[in-house]
Amino acid sequence: MLLEIGLIAGGVPAGWAMRSRPRIVRWVNELLSWTVRIMLFLLGLALGLDDALIGQLESLGLYAVVISSFSVAGCFAAARLLGRFVFTEYAPGRERGAGAMAAGSRGSFIALGFFVAGALLGWLRAVPQALAAGEAAVWVLYLLLFLAGMTVGFDLKALGVIRELRGRILLIPLGVVAGTFAGSALAWALLALFADITLVDALAVGGGFGYYSLATVILTRLGDPALGSVALLSNMIHEALALLLPPFLVRFTGKLGPVLAGGAAAMDTCLPVVAHVSGERCAILAVFSGMCLTLLVPVLLPLIMMFR
Repeated sequence: MLLEIGLIAGGVPAGWAMRSRPRIVRWVNELLSWTVRIMLFLLGLALGLDDALIGQLESLGLYAVVISSFSVAGCFAAARLLGRFVFTEYAPGRERGAGAMAAGSRGSFIALGFFVAGALLGWLRAVPQALAAGEAAVWVLYLLLFLAGMTVGFDLKALGVIRELRGRILLIPLGVVAGTFAGSALAWALLALFADITLVDALAVGGGFGYYSLATVILTRLGDPALGSVALLSNMIHEALALLLPPFLVRFTGKLGPVLAGGAAAMDTCLPVVAHVSGERCAILAVFSGMCLTLLVPVLLPLIMMFR
């Protein structure tokens, strides 16, 4: 996590130094869009190349899809409530104009195409497996974090949002926790009608907050590889939804919607989407919230599994 934070922090002074050059600002924003698309492509590629996950899609995929979808929906609902009653400056109706939102929606369709293309190419073995197994995704993520830091540096006044909000800022990661667990509980109530899954299992899967790698490792080490596989699929889908849905839903959830939907990934993979859809001030909130949730995952998951 220190490396990720360092890359974001390193991008801030670079962005501040280049803030008066419109061409560079435009290039950075365009490159950010492409890094998100490439990350989604590599995410889909990793899924398509993983025979174990593909083999489990029929039995475990439904659990993952339902839990991730309800968890993200819970985060969007929490964002709407926070925007209406606590953070009125980010309430629905204060987002960007319709033209910019339409452009963002088109970008989401393009990004979805990259994810689907990656999954298909991986499943068909049309690309070398080493491409996904190697360092490609890691280096793309590093570039993404640095560029996201630059977008913050373009408007350093955004950093003042932390001082302005003071203690209220803690309600943002808490809103993610509440929205995720409420959505996971609703997902369990639906799945329990026809599947053998417990409430604790559903909460443990949702409790990854989009941090699929850490959640999978923790749940697997706690003795349930099958639940770890559900967590991997569910949190991968969570992250993909957090990258794709904000341009469509921000008008209903307010600017905090992309921040909360990103969960733990709001501080890295989803940060460019937050900055693009909600602005640099919300990007600061996303970094803070993502850091808090990243630290919470290894604490909350073992606690939840104790009640199994």
